[in-house]
Amino acid sequence: MLPALILNAIYWYRYNSKHGLHNFKNQLLALVVSFIYYFGLLSVALAISHYNYLQLPVWFPAFFFPYNLTSLTIAVGMFYDNLGWMFIGTFWSALLGIGLYQARTKQLPKLNGKQLTGLVVLMIVSLLPIYQNFANNLKFTNSYGEVSSLHLSQYRPFAGSKHLATVHKSTNLSIPSDYPKLNGATALYPVYSAAAQALYKGVSPKQGAKLVRVDSTPKAFNSLLKKKSDVIFMAKPSTTQFKAAKAQHVDLKLTKIGTEAFVFFVNQKNPVSNLSVKQLQSIYQQKTLFWSSVGGQFNYIQPFQRPEGSGSQTAMEQMVMKGRKMVKPMRYQEFDAMDGVVDGVAGYNNHTNAIGYSFRFFATQMMHNQRIKLIKINGVAPTPQNIRNGKYPLVGSFYAITRGHPSRNSRRLIAWLKSDDGQTLINRTGYVGIKK
Repeated sequence: MLPALILNAIYWYRYNSKHGLHNFKNQLLALVVSFIYYFGLLSVALAISHYNYLQLPVWFPAFFFPYNLTSLTIAVGMFYDNLGWMFIGTFWSALLGIGLYQARTKQLPKLNGKQLTGLVVLMIVSLLPIYQNFANNLKFTNSYGEVSSLHLSQYRPFAGSKHLATVHKSTNLSIPSDYPKLNGATALYPVYSAAAQALYKGVSPKQGAKLVRVDSTPKAFNSLLKKKSDVIFMAKPSTTQFKAAKAQHVDLKLTKIGTEAFVFFVNQKNPVSNLSVKQLQSIYQQKTLFWSSVGGQFNYIQPFQRPEGSGSQTAMEQMVMKGRKMVKPMRYQEFDAMDGVVDGVAGYNNHTNAIGYSFRFFATQMMHNQRIKLIKINGVAPTPQNIRNGKYPLVGSFYAITRGHPSRNSRRLIAWLKSDDGQTLINRTGYVGIKK
């Protein structure tokens, strides 16, 4: 944006120089009128949409057409977070160019008290923090009322939690000492937390909090590389993560312990209930821009993403995109935490135009968000039955991962998770084990 504003200032300077203009006040008045119109129009539109520029109607850019090509490009490209600043910058850069010419020719008029006060007020209005607010910090308000929240404490082991699955009988394995340190993806915390509670004996809640940690996938993976964890639980590592392990001379050992559906969800008010894999690829390549192209309303699609290296982002790249490059998300389209994607789709003011992805158990059980709905992929719903029989097209495995030479108890833990008892625990948690 800065080069464009510099060019705008140069243009106004050269225009005044070419025509020998000295009517500074008239040009200033024209700029003020246009600035008030466009900036004011944007302010009113944002106020109506509760300062959520993603809710602005798709025909709104038509009002910007007379301004300049740069603003029109921003508007048509739906870069509304920059539009307010473009109006502000265009006004002041034009004024700068005019003022420099008038000063060089010693024609710069002296402003009286009222005019000077008006210019100062205009400058203050231009810098109102509200525009920084909507540019950098979207308001995630929820007109429905309640927003779901993720309470990981309910899955904490050795704390009397009723949310952790059990095998309902004495298991054939007990680990009374030399406990493996566990970590993993947030979505898999209920699995390995329940396993630790079932197998580790004589562990206090305080000790359990140190032995069984929950992090994002990238952090959990790094904890394994740095020997802060003995076993981690996650989807298949990304290519970058495999390269990082190789660079640190860490030989990874992956053991498949279960499967899970990779799901897409939209707001419950969105009429779209089915998408093909090809349509998803097109949406995340931004070849398909509007819901009307896939059977929905004429609203702009907001495709939410996760950061590189996260479990869901890796699954998205491997299972859905399959080598096709996703368009880099805008800052408000990427969420560090997986619960942010769910709440973002559920709680946006625009209600119906966002789409996100996650894993089935996390989206439906850990979040308990009734404001989203899972959509069918290629006409198939992500039910446990369709995951087992292979009809649902987006099914990924999750693994227990260790360094090349795991400890004896780490090996026993992983072997137990593959046994009938361990698979029963995984299935009762809500995932789909490799055994029925």
